[in-house]
Amino acid sequence: MMDTTRRDVPDALSAEFTQVIGRFWRWQYGEFSPGDSWSPQVNVYRLPDRFEVCMELAGVQRQTIEVHVEQGRLTIRGVRTAPEPERPHDEPIRIVCMEIDHGSFRRSITLPTNVALERVESVYADGLLWVRLPLIEPGPVDR
Repeated sequence: MMDTTRRDVPDALSAEFTQVIGRFWRWQYGEFSPGDSWSPQVNVYRLPDRFEVCMELAGVQRQTIEVHVEQGRLTIRGVRTAPEPERPHDEPIRIVCMEIDHGSFRRSITLPTNVALERVESVYADGLLWVRLPLIEPGPVDR
């Protein structure tokens, strides 16, 4: 009888590694994915004449970003697709580890009522979205 069991060390290690990563992934995220949505990091700054909001949006296409300001609330939403290496369409790929969040996002930030809504500006550059929220009446910055 011929022994057909594979004894390739790299394949055995690869299989064990894949099992360990799979167990960790299920423990961390459930059956697959980190989710269909994510929450980008935000910094909010108070200056004498305005608030400035900075949101980290690396990899988000500008046309998917929506900024909505209303009395007392700033809402930013959009979508980031999962990054993949460039490859021919029919080339197979296997994800070994995926930590970069992707999917839709939505963040709402409570604002003071004295924001001059008609003068709000936003700029997206270098993966950062900056929203400038001028105040109707400038005032001192609390320390």
